[in-house]
Amino acid sequence: MTFNIKLRHLLILLASSITLSGCFLSVKPIYNGQEQAKAEKAVGQFHKLHNEARYEEIYALLDENTKAELTREQFFVAAQHVTDTWGKVQSATLSEAKVFPGKPIQVRMIYNAKFEKGDGQEWFIWNIRGNEAKLLRYDPKPGFDKPDSK
Repeated sequence: MTFNIKLRHLLILLASSITLSGCFLSVKPIYNGQEQAKAEKAVGQFHKLHNEARYEEIYALLDENTKAELTREQFFVAAQHVTDTWGKVQSATLSEAKVFPGKPIQVRMIYNAKFEKGDGQEWFIWNIRGNEAKLLRYDPKPGFDKPDSK
């Protein structure tokens, strides 16, 4: 009888191990460098489109969540306001980037940028969906101050 109890415990342990290993095998690993590279490439595309005032193509870069909260007209007014306020991007250097796992993966970035009309920071939030980076938020701010760690 003791042998049957030990055998039953061994079978339960074996079944649990197989089940748990299957759960871990189905998890897709996140490679922060690759996800950040997708967002960095999208920032380059964003800057090019911004400098050429190709707002329709910038609108196509927006994440569906952003499009749901912002009408096309509101976007175009905001995009034109950024251009009027800052001018073209002359150069931009990545200051900080963080990758947050989830569905979708999110990359938050801060660039120090030299615009035609002054220095500022660009705060980007990108949602990574497969091989595409979709812009969730863009916020230009004056100055090059380092952001709080909060």
